[in-house]
Amino acid sequence: MFIVVPYLSSDQTTYGIYTVCISITIFLSYADLGFLSAAQKYAAESYSQGDREREVSLIGFAHFIFLCVTLLIGGVFLYFSFHPDQLINNLLPGRQTQTAHELLLILAFSTPIVVIQRLVQMIFGIRLEEYHIQKLVIAGNALKILSVFYFFTNGRYNIVGYYLFIQIIAAFVAVGGIWMARYKYQYPLGQLVRRFRFSNDIFRHTRSLAFSSLFITLCWILYYELDSIAIAKLLGADAVAIYAIGLSILSFSRSLVGVLFSPFSSRFNHFIGLGQWSEFRHFYLHVIFLTFPLVVFPFVAVAMMSRGVVISWVGPEYAASVEIVVWLVLCNILGFVSYPTGIMLMACEKIRQLYLQNALMVLIFWGGIFTTVGIWGIESFARFKFLTFIFNGIAYLWLSLQFLGISLRSFLRTVVVPYLPGLAVMLGVLFLIRDSYITGKDKLNLALNGVLILGSIFVGLMVSLWTVPRLRQYVFQLLRLPSKHGL
Repeated sequence: MFIVVPYLSSDQTTYGIYTVCISITIFLSYADLGFLSAAQKYAAESYSQGDREREVSLIGFAHFIFLCVTLLIGGVFLYFSFHPDQLINNLLPGRQTQTAHELLLILAFSTPIVVIQRLVQMIFGIRLEEYHIQKLVIAGNALKILSVFYFFTNGRYNIVGYYLFIQIIAAFVAVGGIWMARYKYQYPLGQLVRRFRFSNDIFRHTRSLAFSSLFITLCWILYYELDSIAIAKLLGADAVAIYAIGLSILSFSRSLVGVLFSPFSSRFNHFIGLGQWSEFRHFYLHVIFLTFPLVVFPFVAVAMMSRGVVISWVGPEYAASVEIVVWLVLCNILGFVSYPTGIMLMACEKIRQLYLQNALMVLIFWGGIFTTVGIWGIESFARFKFLTFIFNGIAYLWLSLQFLGISLRSFLRTVVVPYLPGLAVMLGVLFLIRDSYITGKDKLNLALNGVLILGSIFVGLMVSLWTVPRLRQYVFQLLRLPSKHGL
């Protein structure tokens, strides 16, 4: 992201068009109608019980539903490719319209790739071995990064060719993942193909959780995924480009947090499949405690250094993005509790709580937008995105306390208070260096800002390692280092 975006954003209007076109790809992630998350839960339980036949049936059914809906969405993308002006306001005839047409056309014909990607992720994910497929993903992303120097140098700005290339790479990575699953697990691909169909039995078993997941998905789309499209219709492509800088960092941070917590989904379901509730609660609290500094420290650091990061990354013409970046980076500040709690609620099938929580988030976000967009403009989207995430985190904290059976005071004393010295030291370091290297768009300045951010986070974590005995004990155990008795 840090290498690619400066090249893409050099043409602000075209970058805005690209952002709008790419933003609608998120609908593909939700085309399973909730059945993928439901199937993954029950497939993980089946795997923990050694029932491979049931696991394959669940995966085949869910991805059949996913493929059918994906093809329908691809048809919608195909329609917009011939009518891009219906998606983006103030689109000029000629190069801008042609760029939007070609990007959407590529998107329409590459939609089935997402189905294969999710299939591979589920097979490896329920085994807690998704890191194997990540080796292929890393190689594919390295090629995507290197391609930037071909598509966007020597006076070229071939954003369509770049997007086509990354879709081809994604296809190769997905097919490689299928091959890896076949030979690593002797996965019965023939049986999977035969089970790639609708099943009344599995539909009845999964529909309750799937429909609740679908409702959550629709709410998530409404309060998280429509920003770029709404801004494009209300304020135009240039405003999308300004907002997209913050949105890119939010997506990046959300991806990192997702990678951190994704293995716990299957692990939680393993506990439920084996009926180990006491162990589940202990493990759940352990996850929250250990991930607090990994979530909070980096987001606070990036927020404080946001001005230097934005200007050295994409240039002073994006100075209006700085405040947006701060609001959007801090959206995940409570992710250490909201992410594992969301996973826990799905694993425990707490459907009513999920319905209420997500419906309220939609009302808060869009209610705030409609009442303040005329005053704050694009900053309205960032501010109410932050408020919505904070509301979500607080509500999830309350549900977490109920699940654990402890008080808020006990939770804060156990999870938050031990890390306050490390956080305070990091904030002190950041306060002293927050204005460093903000003179202009420069790769060296960006690298130096990155080093300063990472260095301050490292200092905070080292102080925490010194002041938090439980963390020190865990790290020493992880690194197989000797520790004193009682730590």
